[in-house]
Amino acid sequence: MNVKDIIHGFKVIRKSVIPETDSTAWFFEHEKSGAQLFFLQNDDDNKVFSISFRTPPVDDTGVAHIVEHSTLCGSRKYPLKEPFVELVKGSLNTFLNAMTYPDKTMYPVASRNDKDFQNLMDVYLDAVFYPNMRENPQVLMQEGWHYEIEKPEDPLQYSGVVYNEMKGALSAPDDLLQSRIMTALYPDTTYGFESGGDPEAIPQLTQEMFTGFHSKYYHPSNSYIYLYGDMDIEEKLAYLDAEYLSQFDRIPVPSRIDRQTAFAEVKREQLSYPIGAEEETAEKSFLSLSWVVGESLDTTDMVGLEILEHALLRTPAAPLRKALIDAKLGKDVDSTFEDDMLQPFFSIMVSNSEADRAERFYGIVMDTLKKLADKGLDRTLMEASMNLLEFRLRESDFGSAPKGLIYGIRAMRTWLYGGSPEESLRYEKVLAELKNGLENGYFEELIRKYFLRNSHAVLLTLSPSTTMAAEREAKQAEELAAKKASMSAEKIQQIIETTKALKERQQSPETEEALATIPVLKLSDIRKEAYDLPLKELELDGTKVLFSDVETHGIVYLTLIFDASKITKEQLPYAFLLSELIGSVDTEAHTYAELANLKNLHTGGIAYDIVTYTKSGEPDSCQPTFRIKAKVLKEKLPELLSLLQEILTKSKYSDKKRVRELLDQEQAAMELNLQRSAHQVVASRLASYLSKAGRFAEEGGLPFYQFVKGILANFDEELAKMQVVFADILPKLFNTDGLIVALTERETDYPATAKEVASFQEGLCHTVYPVQDYSWELAPLNEGLTSSSRVQYVGKGANFLKLGYEFTGTMHVLETLLRYDYFWTKIRVQGGAYGAFTSFNRNGMMYFSSYRDPNLAETLAVFDGTADYIRNFEASEREMDKFIIGTMSGVDTPLTPQMKGSAAVTCWMRGITKADRQKNRDEILATRQQDVRKLADLVDACMKQNVLCVFGGQEKIEENKQLFAAVHSAL
Repeated sequence: MNVKDIIHGFKVIRKSVIPETDSTAWFFEHEKSGAQLFFLQNDDDNKVFSISFRTPPVDDTGVAHIVEHSTLCGSRKYPLKEPFVELVKGSLNTFLNAMTYPDKTMYPVASRNDKDFQNLMDVYLDAVFYPNMRENPQVLMQEGWHYEIEKPEDPLQYSGVVYNEMKGALSAPDDLLQSRIMTALYPDTTYGFESGGDPEAIPQLTQEMFTGFHSKYYHPSNSYIYLYGDMDIEEKLAYLDAEYLSQFDRIPVPSRIDRQTAFAEVKREQLSYPIGAEEETAEKSFLSLSWVVGESLDTTDMVGLEILEHALLRTPAAPLRKALIDAKLGKDVDSTFEDDMLQPFFSIMVSNSEADRAERFYGIVMDTLKKLADKGLDRTLMEASMNLLEFRLRESDFGSAPKGLIYGIRAMRTWLYGGSPEESLRYEKVLAELKNGLENGYFEELIRKYFLRNSHAVLLTLSPSTTMAAEREAKQAEELAAKKASMSAEKIQQIIETTKALKERQQSPETEEALATIPVLKLSDIRKEAYDLPLKELELDGTKVLFSDVETHGIVYLTLIFDASKITKEQLPYAFLLSELIGSVDTEAHTYAELANLKNLHTGGIAYDIVTYTKSGEPDSCQPTFRIKAKVLKEKLPELLSLLQEILTKSKYSDKKRVRELLDQEQAAMELNLQRSAHQVVASRLASYLSKAGRFAEEGGLPFYQFVKGILANFDEELAKMQVVFADILPKLFNTDGLIVALTERETDYPATAKEVASFQEGLCHTVYPVQDYSWELAPLNEGLTSSSRVQYVGKGANFLKLGYEFTGTMHVLETLLRYDYFWTKIRVQGGAYGAFTSFNRNGMMYFSSYRDPNLAETLAVFDGTADYIRNFEASEREMDKFIIGTMSGVDTPLTPQMKGSAAVTCWMRGITKADRQKNRDEILATRQQDVRKLADLVDACMKQNVLCVFGGQEKIEENKQLFAAVHSAL
C-alpha cells in the first residue's frame, strides 16, 4: 500500500512508524461514507477492533449511555434480544465491552482467534448501524427506564438497568463530587451534563429523543474505526466497505464539541450529598478546587500535567499534598487529572473536612503553588515522577486489558478533536522535551499558566446531609404518586400491560433460528493443552526461589513472600496496620519524602500487602503471608534491594505526626472506597463466616476500620502500644525462616540477580519463631450492612467441600451459564440490577452476588431458585459448545510477563499442578448438559445453609430485617 492509493473504497492518507508501540501506523479515509480508520500494524496476535462515535449529550437523561447499552440488544443480522450476551457465551474474546465517555462512545473488542475476531467485528458493526432499539420501545424500557406497576393498587415505580446503575454510581460521594465539578466547570457545553445519566433526569428520556440521538450521531461520517495487531488489512478494508460503509453516503454530522468560555473569576459553589440518618456529619465534607487546563491536543502540556500531578499530590514527597495535610484541613488529599476530553480539568480534593474551611483551603493551595513556581520545584522530586511515568510507558503492562485496546483509547485523546491519533502514542519526543524542561523552568511555568493565572476554576464544597436521602426518596414517591393520580384507569392498565409485556419478552427464550444467527466457533478451535506457567524451584542460601523464565525486556519482577504465621491472633490487626504504614515513614537514613523519591527514581513501584493462601481442596487451610511486590530495570536491582533492606529493618514508627496522618488517610480512604467496592466487602464478610482463611483476611476488612478508628480515638496511648507490638512482629515477619523469593526475568539474568538477593537476605532476621494456631468460632453472622446507598449488593454462599462435594471444571461452565443466562435474565434484565456474579473456588467457596441492585429479597429468591434452574437446564449441543467456548475465554486470558510469573507462583503456593490445570481444562471441554445438571444438588445444599450478607440502603435493609441475624451500619 502506498499513500494516495485507494483500496476497497479507502484512501491511504498517510503512513508512519511508531516505535513506541512497535507498529507501523496507517491512516485511511473511506471516500463514500467519510469514515476514518486508523490501523496499528504489528505482530501482536491479540487483535483489537473498535468503532467510536462523537456523542456529546445536551441534557442529563443519560441518552448516550442508554444508547450504548441498547445498540447491543438486537440488530438487523442478529435479531436476538441480547446478541451481546450470546456473543460472550460463545467467544474467545480477550476484551468485549462498550464505554460511554463525556463526549464519545466506544465499542471495542479483542481476540487472538482470527475467526472469532471477525465474528465480533460483525456483530458490533451491525449493532451500531442497524440496531433493533430504533423500532422496539421495549429496549429503552429495559436498558434505560420504565414505569413499573403490576396491580392497579400498587405504587408506580421506576426501573431500568442504566437507571439503577447510575443510582449506584452516584451513591459514592467522590463520584458525585466529580460529576458536580464538571457541571460547575462547563456550564455552557456538553461537559456540563452527566453523560451516564442523572437518576432524577433519566425518566425524562422519550423514545423519540432516544432514537433521534442514534440517528444523529451513529453514522460513518461521525465514526472513528481502529484496528490493531497482526491481520490482513486489505481483507478487513474489503469487508468494511462491502458489508457496511458502502451503504452510507458522506454527510455533515453536527457533533462538534464547543469550548467553554473561560471564567472571569473563580466560581464558588456549596452542595450537599446524602449520608445515613444515624451517621455523624462532623468532618464529612469534601473541599475541591478544580481548573480547566488547556486542551488535549497539546500533548506535551498534557503529559507535563500528568507528571506535575504526581509530583505535587500523589507521592509522599509531594509538597502541595504535604502543605494541605499539615494545615489539618481534613484527613486525606486526592487529585484527578481528566484528559480524555477536549478541555481537560485538574482537581484537588480534601476529604473528611468542613465546608467553612474552603477559603483557607483555597489560600493554602494558591500560596503553595506560588512559592513552588517562584522558588523552583525540587529537581529530584520531578526526576522521580518523570522516571515513574517513563517506566510505565515503556513497560506497557495494563494487566488483563490488551495493550492494543489502551493504545486505541489513548489515540482518541487527539483524534476525536481533529488531531492525528498518532500524536497521543508518541512519547519519546515529549519525554525529551520534558527532561529538557527541567533545565529551563517549564514545570514552574506550567503552574503559573494553568493554576496561578487561570481564573477558569471552581471552588466547590460537598457537605453531608442526614435528611437528603429520605427527602429525595419522599419527593420521588410524591411525584410518582401525583403522576399516577393524574392517570386514567385506562392509562394505569396500559402501564400494567406494558410492564407485563416487557417481562414476558424478557422471560421468553430466544428462537433456535435467532440463536443460529450468532456465529460460533467450534470446540476444535480451542487448544486442548493447558498453557505453561514457567516455574522452576531453586534454592538460594537455604531460601526457596520460584523462578519464571519469561522475556521481560530488561525488567525484574520480584516478589518477597514472608511467612506471617508467627504473628499471634491478637497481633493480626497490627500486621495489617504495618502493611499500610511501611514504606511511608522515615527510616534511620532517610525521611519518608526522600524514600518516596528514591523509590520513584530507581524502581517501577513497590507494593505491600497481606495475602492468605489456601491449598487446593483443603477448605480449612490457611497460609498467611506478608507479600512485597516490586519491579525494576535489572541494572537498578541493587538500588531496589538496598531500599527494601532499609525500609524493612530501619523504619521508624515513632513519629506521632506522620503516623497520625497515615491513619487519618487510611480511615478516609476506607470510608470512600466502601461504596465503590461494596460487592467486595460483602464477599469478604461471607468468606469470614465460612473459613479460617476468610476470617484471617477479614482482619484487614471492616474490623480493621474499627481498629484504626480506635487508635485515633486514644492516639497517644495506642501509639505507644503499637510500637511495642511492632517491635515484636517485625523480626517475626521480615525473617528468612519460611521466606519464599519469586523472580520473573530471563534465565540469563538470574545469576546476577541471585547474587544481589543473597546479599539482601543476609540483612534479614534469622531467628526461628513458633507458628501460631489461629482458631475462630466461625458462624454465619448474616448481616445487613446499612448505608446511604440507593442500591444493594446482595451476597449468598457456602463451602461445598465442607458439605461433602468435590470441585470440578464443570463449575466454571456453570459460572458462565449463571452469569450470562439465569442471573442475567432474572437479576439484570428483569430485576434491573447492573450485574450479578458467581464464583466456585478450589477451596470450596461458592458465592453468588448482585451489583447495584434495586432489589434484595427478590434477588435472594433468585439465588434460592438456582438449583431448580440447573436441574431443568436444557441446551442443544451447539449452545453447550457456546458456553464452553465462552468459559475458555476467561481461562485463557492472555498474560503479561508479570502476570505469567504471578500466576505460576499462586498455583505453586496453592498446590495446583499443571496436571490439575489440565484436568480442569479437560472437564470444561467435556462438559455436557447432564454434567451441569449434576451440580444442582450441590447448589441446593449450599443455598439451604442460608449464609448471606447484604450491603445496601438503610430503608431497604430495614424493610427486610427479618432476613438478617444482625442489622447495623456498614461502618
